[in-house]
Amino acid sequence: MGINKTAQAVFDKAMYLIDAQSESTGITVNSDTREYQVRTIGILNTLLDLVYPASDTFQIGADGARLALPDIQSFEDELDLDPRILREVLPNGLAAKLLSEENGKLANYFQQCFEQSLADARARRPASFESIDEAVPYGGIEHGEFGYWG
Repeated sequence: MGINKTAQAVFDKAMYLIDAQSESTGITVNSDTREYQVRTIGILNTLLDLVYPASDTFQIGADGARLALPDIQSFEDELDLDPRILREVLPNGLAAKLLSEENGKLANYFQQCFEQSLADARARRPASFESIDEAVPYGGIEHGEFGYWG
């Protein structure tokens, strides 16, 4: 089985974080979460450009332009983001935004979790290494002839 990359899965995780799921069934789509459902797609679309560069799936266009993810339209839409972003970063960001008016303290807590996990995801994003042209020693400094060594 793979990772559920839908907006619904991100919403579900956010509802579990803020303890808004049904107490008896665990279902996240209920009368208590209706207002959250209405706001979620719009909020997730505002977070996509922020989280995409921290994802393993981030790409730069052939002309060096920053590529962007398309807006999601429904809860069934899939997000082309890595598991860490889908399971940790986005649910915390969504929880923070959903609670911003009704519980400022909790919203601030989730915002802090979002920012920390986003920074960590950026720092731990796999990097690629490129060879420095061996014909130009020291990356073009020319044996340090213009450097000051005093």
